[in-house]
Amino acid sequence: MGGRSSSNAPVDKGRTAPYVHLDAAAHEGVCARRPEGPLVASSPVLFTVAFRREMARLPAAQRQEWLTALALKMREPGAGEPLELAEVARGCRLSLVEAIAKQLGPFDTHQLNAVLEVPRERFVRREDVGRSADDTPLPLDGTGLATISAPHAYLLSYRLLRLAPGDSLVELGTGSGYGAALAAAIVGPKGRVLTIEIDAALARWARDTLRDEPNVTVLDGDAVSSAAQWGEVRDVRDAQKVVVTFAVDAVPRPWLEALRDGGRLVAPVGKTEQRLVLVERRRGVLVETDHGAVRYVKNRSTR
Repeated sequence: MGGRSSSNAPVDKGRTAPYVHLDAAAHEGVCARRPEGPLVASSPVLFTVAFRREMARLPAAQRQEWLTALALKMREPGAGEPLELAEVARGCRLSLVEAIAKQLGPFDTHQLNAVLEVPRERFVRREDVGRSADDTPLPLDGTGLATISAPHAYLLSYRLLRLAPGDSLVELGTGSGYGAALAAAIVGPKGRVLTIEIDAALARWARDTLRDEPNVTVLDGDAVSSAAQWGEVRDVRDAQKVVVTFAVDAVPRPWLEALRDGGRLVAPVGKTEQRLVLVERRRGVLVETDHGAVRYVKNRSTR
């Protein structure tokens, strides 16, 4: 990041004025003197509590301006990921979480915290990093066949599933892995997530991005015909919660048959008008309830 706001420190001329005091917070305790004498800010190993406090005080529009500027810089030839990207993107998600909670809440604290802490900017295309904190779906390819859903959409499903720490979840339709990352953050180290993706390129992307999530397993395959696989993965074979991230005309019979007693499955259902449907197995009986209109990408399976 740039320089400190003190008068004897250099200021990064490439950064606009509102961010100078944030540089000071970010580099708190990590300043050094060059041999020739002037005080300079060295690269921080960790962003401090002070930085996050100052970031939260910055108006939402300025936080977004900063994220947009970093995203544009990343699109330059040979550019890498800016050091401050993760923290600036997280700062932008403060407004996202607040809006979701206000407009669609209440949500479990673990679920809202997952939206704040999971770095959505890692799960979108580089050209969409500047929009990664928006509550909107974004394309994952040039065809429109695959998208990363709006953050609130995942929480609506997780709320219906009552997803909580220690749970095991089967996700049908991995995409870039963002939903699995959110779920992993919610279920915690004692929980497990199995996610299945039909697109081999997306599965590779998700597997790479989720490589540091020990409680997530990414499988290549057709989710529609995947019910037999649910019980083959250790620690997930007793999963009672299933989330579907693509629209189906009707809930496939094998999914229903695989749903254990007490289990819950959430899926977007409908040929034209899609509805978010919750299916529960209660004492051997399947109970289906409608939870409103939604819009998801279509099922890509040919089965």
